[in-house]
Amino acid sequence: MSDGKCGTHTYPNITEAKMTSILDALRKNGATVTGNNPWDVDTHKYGIKLRGTWDASAAVLSVIVTDKDFYVPCSKIWSTIDELIGHITALAEADLPARSAAS
Repeated sequence: MSDGKCGTHTYPNITEAKMTSILDALRKNGATVTGNNPWDVDTHKYGIKLRGTWDASAAVLSVIVTDKDFYVPCSKIWSTIDELIGHITALAEADLPARSAAS
């Protein structure tokens, strides 16, 4: 996987349930998610598009920014993604939201 436009961020301890919650949260925030590992995400905000690849055996999610408007700083993109994923990874499996029927 290339480093995209803003490098690669990796997130450990991503179980299947947490991966599902991350994808559901993106959709609930208006993003279009296509594919199935890797996933391509169009946030429909500021030209930001992402690609996520999940290594199930290592429980690690890798994310790159594949596109963005020129004026959007990478630091702002990563702070938003880190907050979303950090919130979900902090939850115990039993506390994760129920899976969306649209998933």
